[in-house]
Amino acid sequence: MELDTVSAPAKASGRRLSLSLSTVTAFIAVNLLLVAACLLALRQNMILRAETASAVALLTPANGTTVPPLDGKDWTGAQRVIDYDHDRRPTLVYKFSKGCPYCQHNWRAMRSLQALAPRRLGIVYIDDNGDQFTPKYLAENGIGESELLVELSPVAAGIYNSRGVPQALLVDQHGLVEWSHLGEMSPSDISKARSIIERD
Repeated sequence: MELDTVSAPAKASGRRLSLSLSTVTAFIAVNLLLVAACLLALRQNMILRAETASAVALLTPANGTTVPPLDGKDWTGAQRVIDYDHDRRPTLVYKFSKGCPYCQHNWRAMRSLQALAPRRLGIVYIDDNGDQFTPKYLAENGIGESELLVELSPVAAGIYNSRGVPQALLVDQHGLVEWSHLGEMSPSDISKARSIIERD
């Protein structure tokens, strides 16, 4: 069985477009298969997100964890120790890497949070692959003068889990992690961090 459909241009030229029923059926079947495949992919994505959420929580210190002072070297090679109890403001410890695309997306969020510094917030940036070009890189991304570490001590690297980037930890004056985040920050993540900072 064939369906005869004649479009206006085809009528004008005197040609007829002929589609067989099997062609139409195949077209519909392929589209239905594509829709089913998309729905299965979305379901799998939701399952993977749920599974990785617990794994991500293992990669960063949990809220309520007490962390020791942060020690390492700055970009000049000088030894630095960030001792939280010398500052009543909370400290945002932000670990990034210059080659990380998620880190690149987070600079807008970090500029928003940096607006709270130095009055309400101290910020420490950590770039494990840092060098003498890291301060320039920060400036190019709109980050003003801030504490910058490019190498953590072995103890600090183990506690602050230097494998995951971008990582943000909001630490109070007693070394207590009040908020932690791994990955790209959404507007709700930024709002959560700001509400904790402004509460203190």
